[in-house]
Amino acid sequence: MDEDTRTMSMNPLYELSSKICCRTVGGVLDRVTGDFPPIVRLETTNACNARCIICPHRDMRRATVTMQEDLYARLIDECVAAGCREVHLHNFGEPLLDKHLEDRIAYAKTKGIRRVKIFSNGSLLTPARSQRLIEAGLDEYKVSLDGATEEEFERIRPPLKFHTVVQNIVELVNLRDASRSKLKVHVACCSTTDKEATMQLLERVVDRFAFGKLHNWGGQSVVTKRVRKPCSRLWRTFTVLANGDVALCCLDYDGQQLLGRVDDMHSIRAVWNGPAYRQIRRSHREARQGEIPLCAQCTKSFF
Repeated sequence: MDEDTRTMSMNPLYELSSKICCRTVGGVLDRVTGDFPPIVRLETTNACNARCIICPHRDMRRATVTMQEDLYARLIDECVAAGCREVHLHNFGEPLLDKHLEDRIAYAKTKGIRRVKIFSNGSLLTPARSQRLIEAGLDEYKVSLDGATEEEFERIRPPLKFHTVVQNIVELVNLRDASRSKLKVHVACCSTTDKEATMQLLERVVDRFAFGKLHNWGGQSVVTKRVRKPCSRLWRTFTVLANGDVALCCLDYDGQQLLGRVDDMHSIRAVWNGPAYRQIRRSHREARQGEIPLCAQCTKSFF
């Protein structure tokens, strides 16, 4: 246990406040969460064509793979049967590197998934690809755009090209409008020196522009002493890696903390209600995140 974690655990005020908060919020999350995850995230590929300085993809040790089509279909079918309304086809990779992406989107929409979303870096979004995504029925395209200038963007997101990404987003919106599609196009930024300048690039083009805070990818840097909270991801989302392993959350980029596996013998529902998930939620309810390596110093486990 590092010094900051020890100090926090020994501070009576932090310790008491954390226990009260975790017990209260965790209890509410228990009561409102059903026996099937509200959001299922399927990592159809963990390959990426960028080497962003704010992302640890370059440190990933697991094999680069694409999800098997039969596994994908089985998971979507289970989501439909369970009444799951939202599926994300991304996790720790660039979804447009999956050559079957449009077919996967169309399958999910045809089967009855209400909302299908992808989170992309925008670099591979050619007009032809944009049209196929629209025709497949994609509901939300969210793109990362960091930096206020060409120089800043390309320093943060090598080897992506600033003007290419911006133009790709503009063309997607134009095609969306021409097709009268209901696709929502959102931009997310978590690293920029000038928020106003960043927004001016696309604010009047896209449907939403949001700024978030950089997180520390499950504890890669030390969090200053604060009150703990239970991470809602454990009650809200279910993350399936491309090989079928179920990761702790989307920040577990290397699959270090696996909560199960979905295959011919194990379903989403079984893993979601299984002992590993129950134990991890209990630890968060009891403010014992320090016992979980990925949660101990994760910014998502603190106020």
